[in-house]
Amino acid sequence: MSSTADYDVLIIGAGVLGTAVAERLARTDASVVLVEAENDVAEHASKGNAGVAVSYYGAPDTQETQLINASAQRWEEVCSRLDVPYRRIGGVMVALDTGEAERLQHTRDEIVACGVAVESLDAAQVRSREPLVTSRAVAGLLLPDEGIIDPMRLTAAYARLAAANGCEFRFSERVTSIDRDSDDIMMVTTTGSQITARFVVNAAGVGAAEISRLAGGEALVSWPRKGQYAVLDRSFGQRLSSIVFCTHLPDTKGTNVVPTTHGSVLLGPTAHDIEDPDDRSTDPDTIEAIIESAARLVPTVRDAYVMKTFAANRPAGDEQHRLRFDTKVPALLHCTDRSAGVSISPAAAEYTLQLLQERGLDACDRPCAQQVLPPVPRLRTSTHPEQLVADNCLAGMVVCACEQVSSAEIEAALTGPVPATSVEGVRKRTGASYGRCQGSLCLAGISFMTAMHTGTGPATVLHTTRGTVGS
Repeated sequence: MSSTADYDVLIIGAGVLGTAVAERLARTDASVVLVEAENDVAEHASKGNAGVAVSYYGAPDTQETQLINASAQRWEEVCSRLDVPYRRIGGVMVALDTGEAERLQHTRDEIVACGVAVESLDAAQVRSREPLVTSRAVAGLLLPDEGIIDPMRLTAAYARLAAANGCEFRFSERVTSIDRDSDDIMMVTTTGSQITARFVVNAAGVGAAEISRLAGGEALVSWPRKGQYAVLDRSFGQRLSSIVFCTHLPDTKGTNVVPTTHGSVLLGPTAHDIEDPDDRSTDPDTIEAIIESAARLVPTVRDAYVMKTFAANRPAGDEQHRLRFDTKVPALLHCTDRSAGVSISPAAAEYTLQLLQERGLDACDRPCAQQVLPPVPRLRTSTHPEQLVADNCLAGMVVCACEQVSSAEIEAALTGPVPATSVEGVRKRTGASYGRCQGSLCLAGISFMTAMHTGTGPATVLHTTRGTVGS
């Protein structure tokens, strides 16, 4: 095998961290390729989280906290550049009795030690900040820098800008072996190709341990941790102004009540360690427990319309956060995080580039690299929808009535860099079928447009990455 590699960097995994790293590296003169076992971005934890860009998550003086701090003040700039919904609405952590109030003080001390803005609230101040909070609240903490974000749009946007700047994406390619030649060039075999690279970034999430094993690296310990959620529709979401957190327990951060950028509200998540990384089932008992737990914080969630339930698996393991080179394989860099992948992604991408440069990657920023994704006009959020229709007649053809998604938006999702190839892919990029009817009214239109762009037919157009609309 020649010591000349096909690429400078190969990234494994198209979740939020893998695509963030790809986007940052693609703005340099390094050659970059990303491989993903699924046929789209954001198919696992990155599409199944609460969509919170946190200002505080873990202990002080850790790499994870440093990356959260470095990312937290950048979100307006990052999301404006990537055409991603984001709102810094703040969060209220609520104590419901004197025991929780005492724990809240310990949490406040940790938040201060992390260098994060926080304010202690009495019971009246808690209710003033978020009137929907239960009258049982005795104290609270205000975290003003907490924000809500669309994690799927973020992941897709990272990928689209990376591809626009020359990063190659190879989907439906599962890594089967990783070897090294005498010059430490990494030789990666997938189900579709063979690739050589000077460096491999292991951003495989729940599969990171298997990637390390294939490469002859450290024996990482990881497993899937399933979180289930309930989604309340916009009629309730429009009444909620802040994220409502429960008081943290030593072993869990518990159930939270989280507004989304779509206007809905997420309740959850749970945290159950399982064995099957593809198990994303929900069950009525767990969903009912989530609703009851959330109702302790915000009683009116019991009366709200639950329009959807879902589950996703986070990459739990012996390390909550991992961004470092492997101790056995010098060219293998691990990049995983159990719960804060979205929140660290901008700074983690920058730090990954720094680590690679320190290890010998000769990569410099390209002045001509594209920095901004052209914004896609959105009918629901436009202040002048009549102008959108005048500019593009497809903007006046509403396909998803619940979310007011037009044919023009779906057309944009199905074209350009890293396009959607399934109905689910369209949903991740546009929000179509995300509303109360959950696709009952718009599935035919989305399926038709998807089929037209992917060259499929009624029996073969993909609903998700693994199943057809008719299956």
